[in-house]
Amino acid sequence: MFGMGFFEILVVLVVAIIFLGPEKFPQAVVDVVKFFRAVKKTLNDAKDTLDKEINIEEIKKETLEYQKLFEDKIEGLKGVRIEELEDAKIVAEKEIKSVQDLMQDYKQSLENNAPPKHLNKEVSNREVFHNEPPKEIELIANNNTTKHDKEKEHV
Repeated sequence: MFGMGFFEILVVLVVAIIFLGPEKFPQAVVDVVKFFRAVKKTLNDAKDTLDKEINIEEIKKETLEYQKLFEDKIEGLKGVRIEELEDAKIVAEKEIKSVQDLMQDYKQSLENNAPPKHLNKEVSNREVFHNEPPKEIELIANNNTTKHDKEKEHV
């Protein structure tokens, strides 16, 4: 302990007994033990605090690394999502064009009193519409043509 051997500690105790006296010596030993316990506790607390601080710094570093990794991944995903949306837009435009063509075909068939082009040519208008075309088809065809004509005027 503190670089002292058993004999040296014994000499210190004898001097303390002589100097303090037998009445004050037990209380002095208790006070010294309390002091060393307090010092030991303070050192352990400081060590724990230091360990926590070091660990917190490591956690901060890891967090920043993960944040950068996630940001890189998100940037990579943004490009993919835009490409997917553009592909979906192209498909949707094709479908819209197909529906517009179909509606135009129905409108022309109503005007010409003939079956639509996409249906079998042998089927008569009466068989397709059961004597009269449904009102919904006529309304849709008229609305679609009106919108389509307005779009052509703007172009």
